[in-house]
Amino acid sequence: MNKYLKCFLIFLMAIFSFYWTNRVIELSEKNNVILASINKYANDFDYKCREGSITEDGIILGLSGLNVDKDKSYSNMKGIGFKKELIEYKENECILNKKNNYDKYIIRGNEYSKNVALVIDVDTGLYFKKMLKISNNKNVELNILMNYNTLNKYVDDIENHSNILFKGNSKDELNNFIKVLHNEIYCVKSNNYEIIDDCMKKKINSIKIMNYIDNDLLISTKKILDKGVIIFIKESNNNLNEISATINYILSKGYKIVSINDLLL
Repeated sequence: MNKYLKCFLIFLMAIFSFYWTNRVIELSEKNNVILASINKYANDFDYKCREGSITEDGIILGLSGLNVDKDKSYSNMKGIGFKKELIEYKENECILNKKNNYDKYIIRGNEYSKNVALVIDVDTGLYFKKMLKISNNKNVELNILMNYNTLNKYVDDIENHSNILFKGNSKDELNNFIKVLHNEIYCVKSNNYEIIDDCMKKKINSIKIMNYIDNDLLISTKKILDKGVIIFIKESNNNLNEISATINYILSKGYKIVSINDLLL
């Protein structure tokens, strides 16, 4: 009886060993397919940082690179199979990025993507809400430039606080502005006040106005439209009447109108 039992156990072990060997081979082949798929995906979609440039007016931001993290991606997919949604990335940051340049004015976003940002310079407060409503109906994000007094007056009327930029005349105004919003903002040099000095200490980036439109919004936009530009628009009845046609024109040229945060990634 022991002899038969021993033979039977040996037979079972042989069957199990054969099954396990095949299973290991299958898993190994599957994992090799995953690795090959990850490598191919990385070859197709990885891109290195494309640096911006420094001018006498300020900096033009670069476009950070993006690389597939092969080890983490493989770990996510092991035993499952290749799935694009399980890909993990690591950023290849440019030298000319926001975090490294608080001491320099930003004058535009990167010149590699067809993105632009429109900023309404709020003055009286009479027209900007109507301008925002028009842009919202077109699924387009506009940004708003305000001082502290205007922000304090209209903050409850604004749904998206992440697209609000600061203009002002003093450090006290800046501090009060930050207390209201409690999130990332940008400072904008709009007068003789060197706003960058106070904003740099708070690790807030500063923007210098290079393109400002008082009137003739559509015609003026046609002249300056380019990749990465930040277009500041005076809040006025005339520009309200042309904002819809201007947005349509920009989109018709293949540009995307984005938030200031998306433009200055």
